[in-house]
Amino acid sequence: MKKQSVARIILKTFFKTIGIMALFIAVGVLSYYMTMLYYKETTRVERSTQYTHVIPVNAGNESSNLIYSYDEKTKKIKAMVLELFDETTKNMAYITIPVNTQITISSATYAELMKVSQEVPQLATMSDINTYFSGDVAYEYGIMILQEELKADIGYFTAIPSGLFDTYFERKSKNKEIYRPTQSLLDSAGKCTSRDAMDDFIESLWDKIISDITLDQKQNYSKALTEVNRDYIRAYRLRGEAPGGASGFKMDSSKNRKLINRIWESEAYTSSQKGTAGQTESSGASGHSIQITNGSGITGLAAAYRQKLEADGLKVLDVGNYVGGIQKTTVIYAKKKKWGEQLQKYFKSASVEVKSTLTNGADIEIVLGTQDDLS
Repeated sequence: MKKQSVARIILKTFFKTIGIMALFIAVGVLSYYMTMLYYKETTRVERSTQYTHVIPVNAGNESSNLIYSYDEKTKKIKAMVLELFDETTKNMAYITIPVNTQITISSATYAELMKVSQEVPQLATMSDINTYFSGDVAYEYGIMILQEELKADIGYFTAIPSGLFDTYFERKSKNKEIYRPTQSLLDSAGKCTSRDAMDDFIESLWDKIISDITLDQKQNYSKALTEVNRDYIRAYRLRGEAPGGASGFKMDSSKNRKLINRIWESEAYTSSQKGTAGQTESSGASGHSIQITNGSGITGLAAAYRQKLEADGLKVLDVGNYVGGIQKTTVIYAKKKKWGEQLQKYFKSASVEVKSTLTNGADIEIVLGTQDDLS
């Protein structure tokens, strides 16, 4: 009887131990699956990881971000802005790219693209990128086409619904062709004085946009973004033939490459380099405000010259009519003679005169004469 009791006790202890071990295993397995379920529910699913990239995505210390504004119904591209941010100098600049920019794709690239889509023409229009290709990767194909002609690297893209884009960017009344960040966006970003605050701000916008980088990659810029002097943000328009007409906009690759190089090579922006629409270099006429006054009596001449100068990255404050008689020759008035001399190349035989007070407080004023009729 004693042997049976001992055996029974041993068996009970054995099965009890097995039961406890099984319970621990079950709890462990359940905990694992609960943890995985938690992470599955709480971890962000990044769109950028759901397809194969066709460009080398680069979120380095020089952030080159092509921003698209797209119509949510038609997917048509409504606006394009290239954002250049230098994490070292904290300089930030925006280059507006006309959406009717047309690019002739090189034969080699075109052959590769035709393997992907039969819809893409060799003369591609940037506003139609989403009709040539499908899915988020279409924006990367847009970068591929653009940077080949631009001859400048673009690291990644951000695509924003047009309604939301219009709350982030605006075109100033004096230059309807150049986009700048809205004051409300600048104010919101300006309130982020710490990296954590900027992290939260970026995350609050992330689900509203499309990008081929991850949230973590974007948040790597948070600390530097808190140190941007928002008063000195610059804005430009892509250089090339003025947009309009069936032929679309033709970019000047050489001038645009020089512009982008100057932006990347600039020292930290200061008040003397404060960015305004159309500003480029700080020497010569570039970087100084220009007033165009029509003394020729030819309708639309001042507007035509404004378009011409702004296409070259110059800053035109305003246009107006000359009060007085019709002027035959063009006179360039400037606060410094060398500024005016930089503009003589645009006219047949314009003279330059130094003058301290000019219309609208401009640095340079061009009074157009009939001799410079563009027609």
